[in-house]
Amino acid sequence: MWANSSKEGPFFKKAALIGTGLIGGTIGLAICEKRLVKEVVGFDRDPDALEKAVKRGAIDSFAESAADAAREADLVILAVPVLGTLKMLDEILPVLDGGTLITDVGSTKGSIMAAVEQKLPDDIFYIGGHPMAGSEDSGIDGADSALLENTIYVLTPGEEVPDELTDRFKKLLEKTGAQSVTLDPLVHDRVVAAVSHLPHITAAALVQSVAGVDDMELMRTLAAGGFRDSTRIALGNPEVWRDICISNRWALLGALKKFKASIEAIEKHLSEPNPEAIEEYLHQARDYRRSIPHRGRGILPEIHEIIVLVRDTPGVIGKLTTLLGDAGINIDAIEILHVRELVGGSIRLGFRNLTNMEKALHLLEKEGYSAHSVNS
Repeated sequence: MWANSSKEGPFFKKAALIGTGLIGGTIGLAICEKRLVKEVVGFDRDPDALEKAVKRGAIDSFAESAADAAREADLVILAVPVLGTLKMLDEILPVLDGGTLITDVGSTKGSIMAAVEQKLPDDIFYIGGHPMAGSEDSGIDGADSALLENTIYVLTPGEEVPDELTDRFKKLLEKTGAQSVTLDPLVHDRVVAAVSHLPHITAAALVQSVAGVDDMELMRTLAAGGFRDSTRIALGNPEVWRDICISNRWALLGALKKFKASIEAIEKHLSEPNPEAIEEYLHQARDYRRSIPHRGRGILPEIHEIIVLVRDTPGVIGKLTTLLGDAGINIDAIEILHVRELVGGSIRLGFRNLTNMEKALHLLEKEGYSAHSVNS
């Protein structure tokens, strides 16, 4: 193992980035922009993706094979679809040196970790990883180091991984802006099946429910922001999500069973009809949704939030962030909550520091913005 890394980096001598798509490219950009690793060598089965990754600065160079990229690497990042992870692992294991750390970015951890433990020699280490980040875009063109800012990055270290190595990898992630959380692999799979995988499936099902109907063109015209927002994640890479569904199918089937029971309940209330039960159903959903913190209390530090109403004008977000940046106020999270075309919408700004939130609110109000703090 390489013990010469400082608290600021570089944390590893050579990283092999196997897969330069959306997530792999995003991690590569974050590592290279801040020089968290001395050298990053990439491999992807798509030669065009590799060329773009070099041009965009996500990798320093590329190799002709995964094994060539991994040779002499002390960090290997497997950023491939879940079901391709073990196959790729078989390709690179023969060339790895003792002390090498391998990690992945897959949305399923239980089956992968169980299989990995059967394959690894004693002197090669594995930390399962899942950055809870994404985009409707796919491939290296959609990669953006900003996707890791304030993102929960789940880690599932193997039992034999030295604490020093785990801590070093966590420090690297911290420098990318991500916030690491360590979980048991099976707990991870059960939770993400409900809050990540199920929403994707339901978004796809919602689209399927209106696709091909007689009024399709009219539906496209009238599709409101609610429909677009609810189905946005259905734009994700089908190959990636196919592997997620298969590799986590048992947890996903359990989540689907609960979801079907919820749908059947509202269906029953509509059939009767029972207005009181419908209202109570919606009240319960709203109350629980309100209880979910937006990167707030829980496993992450509390975020103090401001909601800003803005007009739909060119550069409005840039003007907002520049205003606060010039005043020395750091924004730790930003989200477009709702935008009505040609009218405007609302933007959520998050601050870890309460004083910064209060300064931002005062400045925004002084500059004529309609803004208010969120107490949740």
